[in-house]
Amino acid sequence: MKSLKTYLFLFPLLFAIGMISCSEESSDCSLAVQSVRTPVDEGELLLEITDDNENYLLDFENKSVKLSKKLIENITIDSVRWKSTISFVDGTDYIVPTLGRSLESLITSITINPSGYNPLAAEALMNLPALGRIKVTVHSKENSSVPDVEYFFSSIEKKPRDHNLGLYPSYNNQVTLIYTDKQGNERASSTIQVKTNSLNNIFLPKNLNIVKADINKMEPGMTLVNSVGESGQDTAVPYMFDADGKIRWVLDWQNHPELNHVGIGLGLRRMKNGNYAAGDANNGQIVEVNILGELVNSWKTSDFGFSVHHDISVTPDQKILIAATKTDAKIADNSDVRIMDHIAELDPILGSVTNLWNLAQILDSSRIVFSPVPEGEGYNDNNNKPQTKMNWCHNSGVTESADGSILISSRWQGFAKFTRAGNLKWIVSPHNAWKKQYEKYLLTPLDRNGNPITDPDVLNGKKTHPDFDWGWGIHCPIEMPNGHIMCFDNGYCRLYNFVDAEKYSRVVEYEIDEQAMTIRQVWEYGKERGISCFSSHVSSVQYLEQTNNRLYCPGMNNQLSTGYGGRVVEINPQTGEVVFEAEVHTTGFPAFYRANRISLYPEGL
Repeated sequence: MKSLKTYLFLFPLLFAIGMISCSEESSDCSLAVQSVRTPVDEGELLLEITDDNENYLLDFENKSVKLSKKLIENITIDSVRWKSTISFVDGTDYIVPTLGRSLESLITSITINPSGYNPLAAEALMNLPALGRIKVTVHSKENSSVPDVEYFFSSIEKKPRDHNLGLYPSYNNQVTLIYTDKQGNERASSTIQVKTNSLNNIFLPKNLNIVKADINKMEPGMTLVNSVGESGQDTAVPYMFDADGKIRWVLDWQNHPELNHVGIGLGLRRMKNGNYAAGDANNGQIVEVNILGELVNSWKTSDFGFSVHHDISVTPDQKILIAATKTDAKIADNSDVRIMDHIAELDPILGSVTNLWNLAQILDSSRIVFSPVPEGEGYNDNNNKPQTKMNWCHNSGVTESADGSILISSRWQGFAKFTRAGNLKWIVSPHNAWKKQYEKYLLTPLDRNGNPITDPDVLNGKKTHPDFDWGWGIHCPIEMPNGHIMCFDNGYCRLYNFVDAEKYSRVVEYEIDEQAMTIRQVWEYGKERGISCFSSHVSSVQYLEQTNNRLYCPGMNNQLSTGYGGRVVEINPQTGEVVFEAEVHTTGFPAFYRANRISLYPEGL
């Protein structure tokens, strides 16, 4: 680490040089000042001053300025304070921003946990002599297998608020700050120490056991865990951990006046502005928070006549899709309410709902095919009711596909795609018990050779095929860049049998031909893991763009090496190799609702 010793260089370049009055050559003095001001106004630093006997040559980063010695009394350079002072013969001074030696003198303050809600963040305020950018490097611990955390801020400022993310808890972190010009050319750097405190939230995992981490084969970034806290009704505690299993980012709202009971275990969704959108089921709202955990905006869903549950997602045009329960929705005979069968679209700019889709008008709300879960299984709480007329759908995921259609999953009805006009495109579900008008939307499964599977027991979900199975209790449907659909198949009531069916959860990838109305299973993982990765509820999958790997995240009741919890598993689908696996032991239940690999810093800061 560089020393924090202060350097001070004050020296005159030239003393009195004559009795020339600037009043006699006022126009020349004015032009001299203007010639220097031009590169200064363009954000350049002075690098060097040379003397050719008659003139001073001021070399800036991209241009040079010549000043007549007749107009100048003297020049002093202060390398510590990054400035030079030109004193003219009439007694006036002009300050020129000048390349210095160390950034320490430019740092006005360093604050740990500046928001009060992100204990592994620090904010360095700086007073820069000229417009420029800052690059931050948070150095990994000695003998760590993970690379340093680096981010090059795109903003060009003179007084930046540099956010240092990815600090280790209870550690004297080494952070290098690099100051560059507007084009990114380095001017100077310094390494500072940032001492953090220990984490005190009791619902953070006591142990993140890294089973395997092949850094060279893994998707870069950190794993964002959308932890629910103690339970789904408690304060959520989202956090990120690195490939060593060290927590490096956390939002702790225990003392937040508005978010101290926030239920956003449904998952943080990064927006284009770098903030996160999330559904707060505890307080019936959609919230927008920044990387430090500060509340930026919120929208009460009751103002729009619905509540939020299970999932939200952010569309490419920054609308927010919401899995919703419409408060005045009733079953067909008006004898009871309906739950978890609407999709809302919120425009956060307008603060209004731009679309509201009633799934009972798109799918068959009379299709009741699952028998109640046996008593004592623990799945009949408010959010996990058995299938009834009121809970005919149990929508568990929503996202937008590339063509602008809406993709949703349902615990009881499989998953489906419909247009923004509400027109059904297809249904992925066992074929039994659908009314005739829906049969044309049911996709026909193919075997690995592309031949239709015709066995009625497979079509109707009574048995699996060696090349194909339907999803059961599905979460987290996503459309991949190649158009395939990937989802987390929980295996809940697989083959319509919760008690006796084989218990496993899998990530499964399907190829769908919308013209031929067929579906082919092209890849799966998890069946071979059996009960050790079985998660009847919650959980997620992710397509990893840089490596083409897949992230498989069963979030509860996994049988771990010691105890129970969730897993985060990264698989190379071409080789079947697990390149990363972490066991998430936690005092909360479930261990997490969603998990995904993400860059620590959002782009565009």
